[in-house]
Order: sequence, then structure tokens, then C-alpha cells
Amino acid sequence: MRKTPLLPIAVAMIAGIIAACHTSASTTFWLWSMAICALAVGISLVVWRRLHSLTFFLAVLFCGLAGGLLATLKLQSDWTRDCPDKTFLNVRLTETPMPREKSWRAKARVVGASGDITLFLRKDSTGATLHYGDQLLLHGYPDRQRRTIYITSDHYIVTSRDSTSLRARSEAVRLKLLRRMQAGPLAPREAGVAEALTLGWRGDLDAVTRASFRDAGIAHLLAVSGLHVGLLAAIAGGLLFWVGKERRGRIVRGSVQLVAVWLFALLTGLAPSTVRAALMFSLFIVAHITARRTPSLNLLAVAAIITLTINPLLINDVGWQLSYCAVAGILLAKPAIMAFHNRLWQLTAVSTFATLATLPVVVTTFHRLPLYFLIANTVIVPLAGLLLALSLAYMALPCDVTAWPLYWLIRFCEWLTAWVASLPGAVVEV
Repeated sequence: MRKTPLLPIAVAMIAGIIAACHTSASTTFWLWSMAICALAVGISLVVWRRLHSLTFFLAVLFCGLAGGLLATLKLQSDWTRDCPDKTFLNVRLTETPMPREKSWRAKARVVGASGDITLFLRKDSTGATLHYGDQLLLHGYPDRQRRTIYITSDHYIVTSRDSTSLRARSEAVRLKLLRRMQAGPLAPREAGVAEALTLGWRGDLDAVTRASFRDAGIAHLLAVSGLHVGLLAAIAGGLLFWVGKERRGRIVRGSVQLVAVWLFALLTGLAPSTVRAALMFSLFIVAHITARRTPSLNLLAVAAIITLTINPLLINDVGWQLSYCAVAGILLAKPAIMAFHNRLWQLTAVSTFATLATLPVVVTTFHRLPLYFLIANTVIVPLAGLLLALSLAYMALPCDVTAWPLYWLIRFCEWLTAWVASLPGAVVEV
């Protein structure tokens, strides 16, 4: 706790939020508990006149109670609370609707309340006109447990549109780049993979590709996450190897990495998983610039505290759980990873430990256990940097020169994942 004092605080905050989500404790209970704990901290400081271990424990307990209070306040304003079976909902789209086989799917935030809802719109021409920032008035039967609603075009109206905010402008650029990639020479199946890697657009992914990547245990490659942000930061830093390792070189390299990371987050639609990854890697980059030997677990704890303070109910988000479990697994296994002197084996070990750390979340959420994930991760993840670099090159300049190497690399990944997924007992249904 001396080396990573923020880690116990983050863990206590998570515990408090989980307790609030699974109990019926009132706001008054959390406020009184925090007041008593704060009084105990004050008495402890007066008695010992220094940061005693008991004082630190009480301070950590106070942070856990604060997490419970934040979660309770958020739950009390959640739209699912006292929501009738049939109702009107005023929502704002937080992403551009993506096409599915029979519908358009989009995430939205309920206006005037807390909590998100997933919209499934009948697949007709009206769904294609909706974009990020559109405010809709819905009338239908929401599923409060799953936080979803199925509607047709005659059950909603667009009340306002957003075209001036930074997020709306970045979304317009994203869609323009998407149309360029779709019009390029790359085959539609392989283009869907490239779009998912660079722009976070999964609407053009082939169903067979999704299934094979999922059953091979590397579905995380198709969702923009910490792996992609980390690879992009590594690529940006590697291209600036010539600036040196002195203070000025660190500032130049770190500044370019920060710009690249947040520009990538904007272009991929500022998805929660991407923002979390960008925040974590930004803290790591700033620590490297300042040459401070801050424990990595402390930086991870800072990122968790910031995100949970903004929205404590992110603790129930699968993407949040996967992101932090993966990074925590990598950081805890760092001594074992660094024991490999070969760079290729280090990348393989990073992917392996990240996958192992996320397996409990994957199994309990999706009820599937891919048994041969080590095979696909050992081969494909070391190629992920090259795959992302080629996809970015194709996004910037969609032509035959950039499409040819990307096409064959994606074809190899598709062949390998399909082979792994076809092995006997490749997936255990839990």
C-alpha cells in the first residue's frame, strides 16, 4: 500500500458501488456512514498526528462509502426506476446506428434521467438518416431489465440534431472516411475487418468472420480497445525513435503519442472502451515524459477512480470490466513477461495474460469458453500491430497498393481463426 496507495482506494470504491447496486441502502445511510468515518479519520489524525495505518484504512473506507453514495444517487435517477410498460422516452443517440441483419442498432442516453438504452429500429430507409447527437421522442414498450426497446419508424420522431459539437464533427469525419473505405478496392469481407480496426465500425463485419474470431478467442481484435490504442501509441513512438531518450526527445515523442491516441479515439466514435484506454495510456505517457517512476497499478487506479466518479454504474458495463481486467492482468504479470528476452515472445505473453485475466468476465457474461485461444493469440496478436498499421494506411489512401498486403494479411487471419474454431471442442458452452 505504500507503493500503490491509490489501488486500495480504487478497490474500495468498486466494492462500495457493487454494494450499492445489490442492496437497498438509502442515501441517508451512506451520508451518515461517511460522516462517522470522516469523524474517525479526524480523531485518528489528532491522536497519532501522522498518517497511521488505521487512518489510512479509515480513509480507504471513506472512499468506498463515497462510491456507494455516488452509485445510489445514480440509481435513484435511472430511467428504469418506476418506468411503465408503455411509455414515451426522450433519448439522444450516443452513436450512429449500425446495420444488422434485420435492424439498425444504436446506443442512446435518456434525456432528463441517467442510464443508457439500446435501440433496435426496423431496417428501412429512415434508420440510415439517423446520426450521433440526434434527439428522438420514442413511444413503445422498453425492456427495463435488458435496457432495450424495439421500435419502427412510425413510433419515433426526430426532435433535434447536433452538428456543431466536437463529437458530432468527428463523427462526420468518421463517416466520410468510412464511405471512402467502402468505395475502395478491398473486398467487402476484408474491408469490414479493416473498418472495425480503424474506425470501430462493426456494421460491415461478416457473420462468419465474427463467429470464427469469437470461437478462436480473439474477438477483442475486432473491437477497438486498449490493445489497439496501445499498438497505435507504440507505432507512433517507434516512428520517432530518432528523437532520442533525453528529456526533449521524451516530450516530442510523448506529445505525438498523446495526439495520436486521442485523435484515434475521436475517429472511432469515442466509444467508452476507447476513451478508457486513451485515458489510461495518456497517464502512462505523461508519467514517461516526466520520468516519474510511478507504479503502473497506481495509474490504472487513477483511471478507474476518474471513470467511476463520472459514472459509477460503469462497473456493470462489460467493456469496462474487460478493459481493466486485461490491463491489470498485464501489469501484474509484468515480471513474467519481461523474463522473455525476445520481443515476439513478449507480445505473445502480453496477449496471453490479458486473455487469461478476462476469461472470468467472458465466461460469466457470454457463457462461452474458447479452449484454443492460445493458438490464435500466439500467432495473430503479434501481427496485430502490422494489421493496424496497414488498415490505417488503407484508410488514409484506399488504393490497390495499400489494399493488396492488407487483403492477404486479413485472409491469413481469417483462415487461421476458421481453422482454430473448427477444431474439436473449440468452444465449451457454459
